[in-house]
Amino acid sequence: MISRFSFLAVFLAAAPLVAGQATQKFEWNPQRGAQDIHVETDRVVVSQLEFDLGDRVKPTQFSTAHAVARVDNNGFLAYEVGVAIAIFDGEGNIVAAGSGGVKLGSLAKGERDTFTIKFPYVYRNLDKAKSFTVTLETVERGSRKK
Repeated sequence: MISRFSFLAVFLAAAPLVAGQATQKFEWNPQRGAQDIHVETDRVVVSQLEFDLGDRVKPTQFSTAHAVARVDNNGFLAYEVGVAIAIFDGEGNIVAAGSGGVKLGSLAKGERDTFTIKFPYVYRNLDKAKSFTVTLETVERGSRKK
């Protein structure tokens, strides 16, 4: 009995953790900076992006360009959440890319938050944007070792 229990405990502890992930592509069409989208996994949804093409900060030429992602947890569990955005020109070149996510801890069930995705270094051709992809990644809170 003890050996069966030990085997089961080791098996469950070694089971791989599965993170939810969804990626979708959209045409670039922000209205006054905002664009409604729908990317969902594990009942967590990115429903809007608000783009700000930003300015260059002298003397470093660092960019303040960013997007703010609105994320809703419509599920029954708390999740650690990450969002990545890659923006492309008409020829398929990346003109901006960045990622962001939960600021502290996790996104609780029923909670809404916004995540800022910065584009600090690859931004110089952002005005040529034609499409973008959004990846949403989730993992149940406390389900992985820190």
